[in-house]
Amino acid sequence: MRESTMIAGSYPAIVTSGGNPRVNKDLIDNIFLRKYIAIFGELLQKKGDLEKLNIAYIGGYSNAENISRSKLYISAYNYYLNALGYSSLSKNNLTVLEANNIDENIEKIEQCDLLFLGIGTDQIFNDMLDSLEQKGVYLNELIAQKNILITSICSGSVMSAERIYGGTYDNFYYGKDVYNYPLRVDSLSLNPVTMEPDFYPNDASDEKTLEFIEKSLKPDSFKTAFFACKPNSLFLIAKDKIYSYGEIYLFMDGEYFQIENEFEKSDVTKLITMVQNYNEIKNRKNVFNQDLSENIKSFIESMSKEQITDSLEVQELDFIEAFSRSEFIKNRNYEVENNEWKTILKLKFDSLSSEENLNNFVNDIELRSRFEKTSSAILDKYNIKSFKEYKENVRALYLKKNLFSLIKKSYNDYNGYYSDFKQNLYSFLEEYLDVNDEVVYYVLDTCGSLFSNQQLKQLLTRIQMEDKKRPQAIIDTTKNKIEEFRKEIEYERD
Repeated sequence: MRESTMIAGSYPAIVTSGGNPRVNKDLIDNIFLRKYIAIFGELLQKKGDLEKLNIAYIGGYSNAENISRSKLYISAYNYYLNALGYSSLSKNNLTVLEANNIDENIEKIEQCDLLFLGIGTDQIFNDMLDSLEQKGVYLNELIAQKNILITSICSGSVMSAERIYGGTYDNFYYGKDVYNYPLRVDSLSLNPVTMEPDFYPNDASDEKTLEFIEKSLKPDSFKTAFFACKPNSLFLIAKDKIYSYGEIYLFMDGEYFQIENEFEKSDVTKLITMVQNYNEIKNRKNVFNQDLSENIKSFIESMSKEQITDSLEVQELDFIEAFSRSEFIKNRNYEVENNEWKTILKLKFDSLSSEENLNNFVNDIELRSRFEKTSSAILDKYNIKSFKEYKENVRALYLKKNLFSLIKKSYNDYNGYYSDFKQNLYSFLEEYLDVNDEVVYYVLDTCGSLFSNQQLKQLLTRIQMEDKKRPQAIIDTTKNKIEEFRKEIEYERD
């Protein structure tokens, strides 16, 4: 199983079903939803202040509808979170990923705290994942490295599976073309539960669903065993434990078996493993193994079930604590690695800008002469005026070129993502202002467009130099240098 923490849900009734969905405020006392939101809220708090958490959303609709649905769900989550005493997630921190905006949002993907895998058609959802893979973005690796919390509903729960069922839901209920599902999506195969999350959907008649069972689900279950989940059900997934909540069934070999009812929960860790093993043998072929089938049935009959309650219980608290430990270890390792990186970079900056080194440069006639012969194109690249007017610009060019080389080298040596590198370089420069603000200014005047206008403003207010450029001027005049970093951006940095 993947080393990730995930809430893989069906269709939580925090949003109404039908053609004009809205926040469902009528079920605030529903035991399942209160448990769901309590677990979700506690996990979110382990990532930090809810208002500051970064959210990345992937859905299976058009761009406009993905934006609308993601904001609706955040509104619904906030309504229920607030009712249980938690603060709100901010829509300002929401990034809705689309095939045409991946490049501009790579850094937001890298820095997300919560990955929300949402609703829509499975094919559109999968096309989005394909687009990410083509850009070199493998979410499961990012999730493992950064301990990202994952929540999924409907399509997101289907397409995140290590072995996808898929089926003909969209075709049967909505007349969509039959989709040839992949066995798995390599960039997001982290959910060990093969599932159909729309079992007995609220907006379909019982007769239609019974027809779906006989024509689709039962025949499909000979080739793939899968869990069919009614609205208000979920799997709580960790490294070594899986719990199920709500009314869930296992379809297998033309039959289906109830795991628990709508207000019950179970430890299904062993059951999930047994079903995974059976599906390895079936491999989407009409295969029947009586021994495995009977063992699974017997295990389901012997499973103990517990009533879902309002309060968080021992298993759930252990689950939340395990996630908290993973977050602590990730943050500790991150801090240690980055402090070491900063220490090495500071030593190099100190050496370069030391009085001894600068005097050596001034006295080295041959080296200084090479710099004085620098072409005007290179001077422009480093925002240097003519040496004829300002001889001290030879020294500035020497510092700028070497500072830029040191930063590029430190980026190549950086054990992390591009966005992490930029954050830590900014933090380093904040600290280095107390050592040498001239050096910091030369860094900004060389590759300042690594940072935002607001970040530049904060640094510039502390630099005691005359004729400082404004933040936007720095951004405009250093874009040419940023391209040298962008060519080297790797979306996987191991």
